Amino acid sequence: MKFRLLVATGVAVVIAVCAPGAAVAAPIADPIGDAAYGATGFVDIVSAEATRSGQTFRFRTSVAAPIPAVPQRTPPANNQIHWGWSLDTDPTTFPAGDPFPSGPGQARPAEFGVVVAWDGSSFSAWLGDRRPLLYGGGVIITPLAFTISGADVVVVVPGDLLDNPPGFSWGAVTVYWSSSPGATAGVHFVDSLEPFFNPFTA
Repeated sequence: MKFRLLVATGVAVVIAVCAPGAAVAAPIADPIGDAAYGATGFVDIVSAEATRSGQTFRFRTSVAAPIPAVPQRTPPANNQIHWGWSLDTDPTTFPAGDPFPSGPGQARPAEFGVVVAWDGSSFSAWLGDRRPLLYGGGVIITPLAFTISGADVVVVVPGDLLDNPPGFSWGAVTVYWSSSPGATAGVHFVDSLEPFFNPFTA
């Protein structure tokens, strides 16, 4: 999963408790037409939201055009296209490494990455737990359930995979990969929320 911290632009996030055991963050809008690389609408983020029902989290991103059954991988998307969400569940830790280089200055705030990916032949989704990088381990990958309907991509994350955090910061991003995920130079950010990290109270 790929992460980027952007400068805040004053977009408000409203937290509403809908029912016992449920929470929703108001959808966060993103400008249409701001995607990099002259990218097509299906990777141009329009809005994103995070919700919780019981011990299950749901992340949704809406894009500017329906996601095709066979998305074209225009350069630099020579390997994969990702629709993703970054989760910073512990503001005191900054894992360094996969999917970024592990050298000095490469620590990032997100402990988890949620990804829906197109690899040129099929879609898949997974959770990347980056916390083991803090102790010399590798990212733990767990497959996830997801749906793509028109211009909406949704992924469901069981809360126990995140250790059921009471709250976290999150952001949505679309990414092109020009090399295999996990490589140190393959990530190309296409679009992301501004501000990127937004609060969610679970």
